[in-house]
Amino acid sequence: MKILVPIDGSENSMKAIEKAIELGEQNDNAKILLLTVVNSQKDNPYIIDQDYTSELSIKNIENGKRILADGVNLTRNYNGVVETMLRNGDIAENIIDVAEDDGYDLIIMGRRGMSISARSLLGSVSNKVLNYANKSVLVVK
Repeated sequence: MKILVPIDGSENSMKAIEKAIELGEQNDNAKILLLTVVNSQKDNPYIIDQDYTSELSIKNIENGKRILADGVNLTRNYNGVVETMLRNGDIAENIIDVAEDDGYDLIIMGRRGMSISARSLLGSVSNKVLNYANKSVLVVK
């Protein structure tokens, strides 16, 4: 079994890691992938030449690495394989793409993340994943 856990550093995403560990242990120490997606300047579809060396992009990437490190720390006693991935771009699209392209069986994610303003403008990431992913999705509260 392969479990994908998108995390953003929020309390709910950390609960998703705990649930993934619980289910992973019940399934022969399933492989767990912790995925963080950062939005650098790629958010703007009107910018053709993206500059990922900007100060904002660098800070976002460093924040993503810190979030992944915190997630890995929660899995330190897990006996299965835990991997991490940092991607850039649309959060929901990246979650769905990774789950489908890499053959994950289950996506476990928090109900709400950190960005309340982005959620109100763009719709909930978990809602998008629930509606568009062709994989089973477990939403943790």
